[in-house]
Amino acid sequence: MWILSIAVLRNKRQYLAAILANLSIVCTGCAMGWTSPVESKLSRIRRSPLATVPTDAEFAWIGSILALGSLAGPPLAGYVAHRFGRKMALLGSGVLFAAAFILFVTTKTVAQILVGRFLQGCGIGISLAITPLYVCEIATPQRRGSLGSLLQVAMTLGMLLVYSVGPYVSYYAMQYILLGVPVLFCLAFSQMPETPHYYITHGRYADASRSLEYIRGEPIEDLQDEFGSVQRSVEESIRNRGTIGELFRGHANRRALFICTGIIVLQQLSGINPVQFYTQTIFEKTGSFVKPELASIIIGGVQVVASMITVLTLDKLGRRPYLLISSGGMCCALVALGTYFYLESQRMSSGLSLDRLAFLPVLSLVIFTAAFCLGFGPIAWLLIGEMFAPNIKSFASSIVSSTCWGVAFFVLFYFSSLDAAIGTHWLFWTFAICTAGAFLFTYLFVIETKGMTLPEIQAQLNETAPVVVNDKP
Repeated sequence: MWILSIAVLRNKRQYLAAILANLSIVCTGCAMGWTSPVESKLSRIRRSPLATVPTDAEFAWIGSILALGSLAGPPLAGYVAHRFGRKMALLGSGVLFAAAFILFVTTKTVAQILVGRFLQGCGIGISLAITPLYVCEIATPQRRGSLGSLLQVAMTLGMLLVYSVGPYVSYYAMQYILLGVPVLFCLAFSQMPETPHYYITHGRYADASRSLEYIRGEPIEDLQDEFGSVQRSVEESIRNRGTIGELFRGHANRRALFICTGIIVLQQLSGINPVQFYTQTIFEKTGSFVKPELASIIIGGVQVVASMITVLTLDKLGRRPYLLISSGGMCCALVALGTYFYLESQRMSSGLSLDRLAFLPVLSLVIFTAAFCLGFGPIAWLLIGEMFAPNIKSFASSIVSSTCWGVAFFVLFYFSSLDAAIGTHWLFWTFAICTAGAFLFTYLFVIETKGMTLPEIQAQLNETAPVVVNDKP
């Protein structure tokens, strides 16, 4: 029996490597949820490490500079991943996260917080660009979807940690607790192997054999077909080394870039980052009967559960159905939330009572975050790892990721200004219009990649037939 158990564990090493790689995404979730409890602490002198309360402009920068750091991260990630390996790039992100929390612990000025937030952003840019690449290169085609969607689970776990701990401990205690996450990641992931693809790219075939042997838990003699397939794929990519120009010349590459960029831009225009960054503040504004701290924990827990459902079922149901369900659910929730804020804005003049609708803000945000985590959260990043040819994947990943964080910066920086200018109700209705556009974009343009190998996906992208495919699992 114990021999059988050891054999099972060996066969699951790809899961272990994927889970430990995704600890960098837990760090990302911690960074993205950091402002939710911290903004409240910085607004109260007795709980703040700062001598004065930051201005509205400084709060806007504390929230949005993370996106600028994330914008700078992908180009650096692409270089480090190609030159030194995917493993070293991810460990580098862990070092950046740790450095940021050390800056937060020792801070006395807003400027130091901004430097820490920028470093967090760089770590996010690296981890989100490289983790899907690492996981796709170690996973079998049958498990690539479920392991790839671990990214959203890990991110929501990081946010849930911040939402659960942040409101109930001091500012300094919170930073020390969160510092433990990147430290744990660096210690644990340093024991994992580099991907066989990287080793073959650099002519280190013996190292590639040992890496594949470890990940699959089988002798290399039993893995010759897979090793040969990986070797041929990588060597063909080297012979046809990609350039940025090729990204726009080939039909499959242009189509993949259009789909992935469209999905990632629409992901950001859904308003997910303002909701995640300012969850506690949004609930304080609604005047809901649920305490803001508890509501944040509920949202975080729902995100984790929804993400786990995707992990368990994505390879059965497929990418397109989940994206359609996700965008439709987000649209309905945002319309309801905007309607509540509209009624709230009319309450004083009309004498309207909203007591019977007190549940609506919590319910709307629960549905919104659950729908996001079912589809647009994990699948947007999974598609980047799946759709691009190996020889131009690093260029494509950098471009799509940089586009993502450019849009994220715009949304985060102007969120408060737009809220004041057009009203909270119109702000959420605008996000609802964008998610309706996401539904149409998915239906018209996104191909299904469920169960396909990477070469089969490239062949599908090269087809001139209509993009819409059968949604049946």
